[in-house]
Amino acid sequence: MAKKIKGVVAQFGTKGYGFITGDDDEKYFVHQKNIFNKSRLKAGTRVVFGAEESEKGLVATNVELEDGSKMASLGRSSKASSGSSNGAIKTALAILFIAQAAVIYKVFFTSVAG
Repeated sequence: MAKKIKGVVAQFGTKGYGFITGDDDEKYFVHQKNIFNKSRLKAGTRVVFGAEESEKGLVATNVELEDGSKMASLGRSSKASSGSSNGAIKTALAILFIAQAAVIYKVFFTSVAG
């Protein structure tokens, strides 16, 4: 089993990669595919990770928030909230669509008949 290293996210960009500064003062490259639960990292976040040596340097693997239990519950709550907000958005769009259809019917079809 690989040794777990603790550190702080130094930077993490919108393109899905960045760097972690380990407590051992080494810089580790991190890619989105190596992050547990595929969540986005933010600079200053404390993390725990494994490390591998690559041709280009040190790479962080299996990256998790320092307290993994919080990350797991965070992932579940964000999925639940996004599901309910998606439902609310779909309902609002359906109501708007029906209202538009009623207005179009009234404007075009009642004026032609009258």
